[in-house]
Amino acid sequence: MEEYLLLLAAILLPALGAVLCYTIRKSSVRTVIVILNTLILFAVAGVFTQKLFASNGKISIEFGTWPIAEIIKILDFLLLVYIGYIGFKMRKPLIILLTVVQFVLFFLFEVFGVFGHVTEHGSAFVIDYLSLIMILLVSVIGPIVTIFALGYMKEHEHHSGIKKSKQPRFFMVLLIFLGAMNALVMTNNISWMYFFWEVTTLCSFLLISHDGNSESVKNALRALWMNSLGGVAFITAIILIYKSKGTLSIDEISSAESIMDFTGLMPIGLGLLCFAGFTKSAQFPFQGWLLGAMVAPTPVSALLHSSTMVKAGVYLVVRMAPAFSGTILGKMVAVVGGFTFLAGSAIAISQSNAKRVLAYSTIANLGLIICCAGLGNYVALGAAVMLMVFHAVSKGLLFLCVGTIEHGIGSRDIEDMQGLMKKMPFTTVITVIGMISMLLPPFGVLITKWLAIEAAVNWPLVLILIILGSAFTVVFWSKWIGIILTMSYKPKFIKEKLPASVKTSLVLLLLSVIASSVGIVPLFNKFIKPYIDGLTIDNSQVLTGGNLGIQLEGLRGAVVGGFAYILFFIIIFVLILGIVYLMRKTKAESIKQPYLCGENTDDIRGIEFISPGDKTENVVVRNYYMSGVFGEQNLTLWINIIAGAIILVMFGVVI
Repeated sequence: MEEYLLLLAAILLPALGAVLCYTIRKSSVRTVIVILNTLILFAVAGVFTQKLFASNGKISIEFGTWPIAEIIKILDFLLLVYIGYIGFKMRKPLIILLTVVQFVLFFLFEVFGVFGHVTEHGSAFVIDYLSLIMILLVSVIGPIVTIFALGYMKEHEHHSGIKKSKQPRFFMVLLIFLGAMNALVMTNNISWMYFFWEVTTLCSFLLISHDGNSESVKNALRALWMNSLGGVAFITAIILIYKSKGTLSIDEISSAESIMDFTGLMPIGLGLLCFAGFTKSAQFPFQGWLLGAMVAPTPVSALLHSSTMVKAGVYLVVRMAPAFSGTILGKMVAVVGGFTFLAGSAIAISQSNAKRVLAYSTIANLGLIICCAGLGNYVALGAAVMLMVFHAVSKGLLFLCVGTIEHGIGSRDIEDMQGLMKKMPFTTVITVIGMISMLLPPFGVLITKWLAIEAAVNWPLVLILIILGSAFTVVFWSKWIGIILTMSYKPKFIKEKLPASVKTSLVLLLLSVIASSVGIVPLFNKFIKPYIDGLTIDNSQVLTGGNLGIQLEGLRGAVVGGFAYILFFIIIFVLILGIVYLMRKTKAESIKQPYLCGENTDDIRGIEFISPGDKTENVVVRNYYMSGVFGEQNLTLWINIIAGAIILVMFGVVI
């Protein structure tokens, strides 16, 4: 009985909170509802963790004679009708066509049984370690973002000139989004997963179009048709896989035994599921919808890019990875992901818009996760799952930081962040730590990149893509950190004032970033290792978590690599104490200002001086963006063509 209550709390409680947020329009009541939902989702994630540890790594929930399947079918039809209505209202024939195709295929499959009598699987919901990791990401990071939105959205509507508040609808969609994501990662019925998959598609459209201006609506419609294309692939895959294996059970479809059935329709079905994952996780050439989502309020960007929407795509590919591990499909999936990792990292170098840098970085890291899923061996899948965790917490933090900075200085341009340390010291420190967590040891993202390189040693093409992509990430993160820490020579700092909800959210995510990396060994040993140990995949090399870090072991347990992260943390801690000590010892007269051809001013943004004509001149320090080499206009078309060709080749060789 307790499992049923937990399931209802994880899925239906956010839906109930959504209804209350929409119907009760007082901001104080909405705040209480959001905080209560946050605390309950935190508790649900904690209890699920405790119960999974006590049940040997798997919780199965069955509904017996309850008509859950029929209810979901009805809701699925209504959902598709509503999406079709949006296409008709917005006069978008492509959305109408894609929705009609999904509706017809789903109707023929589920109602008429044209493709064979459909037998629902007994275990409607199954929670294992991979599901639990996703539940923790959705039910911890998601609610923190909603808390942040409480303080952010009032300022956002003020800056955007929105006179009649849309917050009731906004928070309603946010909470429905969280409930749908929890259901998506817990269900063991692939047909039900398809329904929750489409719910996230609709929610993303509603959130991206929140501001209601022409730009936001245009980008929301792009997100809708691209994800609807993935929906067509998803429902087609369900039909082909059911014809091949005769089951809707995700456990049975994703098992290594499926490789024995890797003939006929099965490879095509798995390929289509991967294609659906590509669209949802914005792999090239489908990156456009995620880049367009940057027009949405910052909490939307944080949710879409960290714990929810895009993670659904990589979750599906990682979940199915054992079924195509070691096959030609797996190799092609690795190439698609590796190419996206390289392309996204390269274009990010040319971006000065902070949100676009984060967007391309997100696309790149999702590509690396999918690349590891395609590699499909023990080390690669371990790296994929770890990167899902580290990327979610770090990128969620960075999006909230950029939104806070934008409200503080009125710009999201990186070049306008010079001198930010003296205007917004609290946010700046947190932002820099978030960037370092994506770039340097001993934080987890770097460790997963090292593991990905180790896993791809025998795949030269994929290895080159990962190495080059990793090198490019150093460039754009280093540039940003450099400009944000550039300060004037004036001692004056401004005391930063932030809403309590914003400050609390930033601190909670910062602590999550640090805790996940400091605790990488227990994280790996308790959550990730039990999952990959249960898979029948290539384990000629395995990972172990020791006292000092993560070790890579080959035959007979010989250690062939490792990352002693604890030593790095000790070194960094000593350096931080040393820097603080030296700064306190530094006297004002020991700081010498540069000669600037005139009298220096007291402006704290950077370095200014008064020219002979009594005019204030700015000393402009700018980054190199190398747009002639890495610019979007130069690369996007060719990258999309190449990425599309790789996907076509993937289906060609599979067929």
